[in-house]
Amino acid sequence: MTPLQRLLIVGGGVSGLTLAAALARQGVAVDMAELKRDWSVLGVGFTITGPTLRALAAIGVRERCIEAGFGFDRSTICNERGEKLQEVAMPRVNGPDRPASIGILRPALHAILSAAAQDSGARIRLGLTVAALRQDEDAVAVEFSDGSAARYDLVVGADGFRSAVRALAFPDAPALRFTGQIVWRVMLRRPVEVESLYQFFGRNGKPGFVPCPDQKMLLFFTQNMNGRARLSEAGLPVLLREALGGFGGLMAEARAQITDDCAVSYRNMDTIFVPPPWYRHRVVLIGDAAHVPGPYLSSGAGMAVEDAVVLAEALTEGGSVPQALASFMVRRFERCRMVVENSLQLAAWERDPTAPGADSAGLMARSWAALAQPI
Repeated sequence: MTPLQRLLIVGGGVSGLTLAAALARQGVAVDMAELKRDWSVLGVGFTITGPTLRALAAIGVRERCIEAGFGFDRSTICNERGEKLQEVAMPRVNGPDRPASIGILRPALHAILSAAAQDSGARIRLGLTVAALRQDEDAVAVEFSDGSAARYDLVVGADGFRSAVRALAFPDAPALRFTGQIVWRVMLRRPVEVESLYQFFGRNGKPGFVPCPDQKMLLFFTQNMNGRARLSEAGLPVLLREALGGFGGLMAEARAQITDDCAVSYRNMDTIFVPPPWYRHRVVLIGDAAHVPGPYLSSGAGMAVEDAVVLAEALTEGGSVPQALASFMVRRFERCRMVVENSLQLAAWERDPTAPGADSAGLMARSWAALAQPI
C-alpha cells in the first residue's frame, strides 16, 4: 500500500516517465509538468545497458525496448589509427536470450515510456513548470508557471541537469561544473562491421559508434576543450569533420559521411553530484537533477531509470513518505556516486591518456560488472 494519494513529477524525460508509469499503475494520482510544449527529444541514438533494461522490466517495457533496438554484447576498443586493441564484454544481466545492451533512438524510447505513463493513468501537462514550492508537515503547495496552484503529498524533481526544482528547494546545491569536454552527436549510415559499441582513443578525445536499428549508428565524440564551446550551428558539420581529422580506419570512413546536410549537435559536458540527501522534506530529486555522470559509462539514463524504479518501490512498501525517501537514499547513493566518480575519472584519462595508472578499458569493465549487481 502506498502512503501517497497525489504526486507531482516535474519533468517528462526518462526518469519522470518511468516513475509516472510505476506509480500511476499503483493507484497514485500522478500529475506531470513538462516544460516543452512539443515534448520533443533529440533524434539521436544512445546505449541502454543491461542493468537499465532490467530496471525497465519493472514497468513492463523491457521487451518493447529490445524490439525497438539493436542488440550487442561488447565494447570494441581501438586506437587513433583505428586498430582494434581489445574487446570488453558487457554483462548479460537479463539472461542468455536477451542482449547485454542495445542501441536505440531517443524518440523510440520516448514513445515507449510516454505511452507507458499515459496508459497507466498519469496526467501530463505540457508547457508548464514550477514557479514556487511551499512545504508544511503533510504536503507541498505548488505554484505553477501558468499561475495555477495545487497541493501534493510529494514533489519529484525529474527535470534534468538544469533543474528548476533543485533551484527552488536546494539553494545550497553545488553549481554545474564543466568537465573539460564537449560531446558531439550525429546519426550516420552503419557499416556492416559495426555490430558493437566502438570507442577510439586519441590525443584529442574519444569518438565512437553506437549501433542502432535500420542500418543506422550514432557517431559520438567527447572532445577535449580548454573552455566551454559556443559554436555556430551552421558550421557544425565542418568543425566535426576537422576535429576527427586525426582518426583512421572506420572512423575516417565515417567522417566522410558527415556532410553539410547532416544534423550535427554538440553539448558542453557539465557534471553535478548533489550531496545527500536528495530530498528536502517532501521534495526529492532523481536522475540528472541529482547526479550527472556524462556519457562515459553509457549509464546516465540508466541511473535515472533506476532512481525512478527504486523510488517507486520505496513509496509502495507501506511506510511513511519520510521513511520511503530515507530508504531510497540508502539504495541509490553509493551506486550513483560510483558512476559519477568513475565517469569523471574516465573523462580525466581522455584528457590525459599518459596519466599514471590510466586504464580506461579496465575501469569500464569493473564499472559495468558493479552495475550488473542488483539495485
